[in-house]
Amino acid sequence: MVCIPLTPRHGAARRRWAAEHRDWEQHDWSQVLFTDESRFSLECDTRRVLVWRDRGTRNNPAFVRERSQYRRAGWMVWGGISINERTDLHVIRNGTLTGRRYADEILRPHVIPYAGAIGDSFVFQDDNTRSHM
Repeated sequence: MVCIPLTPRHGAARRRWAAEHRDWEQHDWSQVLFTDESRFSLECDTRRVLVWRDRGTRNNPAFVRERSQYRRAGWMVWGGISINERTDLHVIRNGTLTGRRYADEILRPHVIPYAGAIGDSFVFQDDNTRSHM
C-alpha cells in the first residue's frame, strides 16, 4: 500500500472544512453523498510476491516462476453512501476510468438522479481523484 502524506495545504484545507461543518446536524449531513472507488486485483499491485519455502531452496529453479509485466485481471468498483441511503455498487469494466467514463458511467446514471431526489441542498463529496476531472 502506498500512503502519500498530506501536504501542509491539504491538511489546512481539511481542518478548515471540518471547522466549517462541526455544527452540522443530522439533517445537514443527510444531504451529503460520500463516494469512493476501489480497485481489486487478483495479484498484489506492488508486484511483490511472498514465498514460503524450506531453507536452502532459495535459488532452486523449481521454486522460481517467470511473471509477465502486464496488469492482470481485476475490478474497479464505485459506490456512494449517505446517512439514510446508498447508491448501487457500480462495477467499472474494461480499462481505465477516464473523466468521460466517470461522467457517462457514474455521474449521469447514479449521482445526478440522487442529487435530484435530495434537492438544492445536495452536497456531492468525492475524493477529487484525477479521473473525476
